Amino acid sequence: MMAILLAVAAVPLAGVLVSGVYARQAELAREQQADRTQVAAVVLADAPSFVAGGPTVQVAEVPALWRLPDGTERSGPVTVPAGTDQGTRLPIWVDGAGEPVPPPLSAFGALSIALGVGLLGWLGVVLVLTLVVLAVHLALDRVRAAAWAREWETLSQGRSGR
Repeated sequence: MMAILLAVAAVPLAGVLVSGVYARQAELAREQQADRTQVAAVVLADAPSFVAGGPTVQVAEVPALWRLPDGTERSGPVTVPAGTDQGTRLPIWVDGAGEPVPPPLSAFGALSIALGVGLLGWLGVVLVLTLVVLAVHLALDRVRAAAWAREWETLSQGRSGR
């Protein structure tokens, strides 16, 4: 019963954890959204084709050319779906320096991360409490078994006439 109460008491603590993680992730999302820009890149070489029996999502790194919002042209490797043909225009995200980067974190992504961390934290508490309950249960079973063994020994000594 105490373990259940402690698990319920851990819910507000998980909420505090979610709040803190969300604040940090939301700030990161705002920074990334302010710094990153989506531009069109032109693939300069054919990407290798799909590999039979490979993972469902296959990507390749190929050289590409893109124009920054200030008009400057940049080139470098970008990740594209396997089998992408030369000349294909694909949207990519670039940072303030014009380097390819992953898309910025969204507000929903920040919330998802925070909820995931909070849930995992709470499940961790529940797991620890479960292990403590099982350990106490095992210890009490051993104490009871030892008491039963002593009782049987006492009864058997009384019957044997010793």
